[in-house]
Order: sequence, then structure tokens, then C-alpha cells
Amino acid sequence: MAATLAMGTTTDWTDLDCLKLVREGDPRGAEALFDRFSGPLVRFTDRMLGSRADAEEVTQEVFLKMIDRVEQYDGRASVGSWLFAIAANASRDRLRRSRRGSVVPIDVLAEVPEPGESAHDRLHAKEQRTAVRKALSKLSEEQREALILARYHGLPYADIARTLSISEGAVKTRIFRAMETLKALFSEGEPRWNAVRS
Repeated sequence: MAATLAMGTTTDWTDLDCLKLVREGDPRGAEALFDRFSGPLVRFTDRMLGSRADAEEVTQEVFLKMIDRVEQYDGRASVGSWLFAIAANASRDRLRRSRRGSVVPIDVLAEVPEPGESAHDRLHAKEQRTAVRKALSKLSEEQREALILARYHGLPYADIARTLSISEGAVKTRIFRAMETLKALFSEGEPRWNAVRS
């Protein structure tokens, strides 16, 4: 396996190839998976935790846990779903610990402006992101997890069900209730938004 992979580039390797390298103790596997999944995982954990710094820490924890628990991967879910499941559990743990001491902050991500975007457009987009973060923070953890995985990361319900260890019906229910809560919040004076684009 390692000899075969040495000839190709990391972009040619499947997620399972990378995981096999992790099992063999080859750091290239973990590096390739980090390159593929760290961005989506940071975005997911940031939306769960409301803090970019916490999200980056949790994402690092996810990859350390992946290396530590690589033998626990059983192949029933995709490698990406498995990593999101680790991230969801780590986010829940972080939220439980933070509740004991303080309220979860709602920071706004520093985002690079689009070329040609006016200051007015940037301000409007920032206000919209702040409103969405505020609304997401009012959802239950379970609803927020399911909604973020579906709307922001495009995971199918079956993958979300495996990631969160629940049924597809429970995923649908959580997302439906989350959307109803968000609709109610935004109909009470919050600006309109689109969960997919914000």
C-alpha cells in the first residue's frame, strides 16, 4: 500500500487510503486528511460553538483523536462522516464545559471581502452573519448539529444519521424543528436570511 501511494500525489489517494496510512503510522495520511477536512470541520465547529478559536482547538482535537482511535473506524460510514461525528461529540463536550463557567460567545468570522464588493455590501453581509449566528445559538444542540451538517456541509440525511448515531427520521425532525424555530425568530423582526448561503 505505502509503496503504491508513494508514486501518486495525495490528491490521488482516497480517504480510505489516507486512513490506512494513519493506521500504518505514516504521517502523510493524517496530513492529507487534515488538508481535506480541516476547513469544513472548523466551519462546522465554529457554527456549533460560536467561537473561531474554540473551533480551531476542537478541530485539532478531532485529528488527534482520529490518529489515536484509527483502529475504531469500522467502515460503516464514510471517513468524512466519522470525522464529523468526532467533531460533533467534541463540540458537545466543549459546550457542556463552557456552560458551567460562562455563556458561549457569538463571534463573527473575519472573512476576506469579495473582489469588487462595496463597504455597504460587506457591512450588510456581516450583519446577516451576526443575525444567523445569534439565531443558531438559540437552537438546541441537537437541532443545530443536524441543520449545520445538512445546510452548510451538504451531508445527506443518511450520513447525518450515522454521524449523530440517530435515525434518519430523527434527523428530519430535528431539521424541521430547527427551521421552524429560525422562521419564527426571523419573522419577529430579524432580517430575512437563507440558511444555505449565510
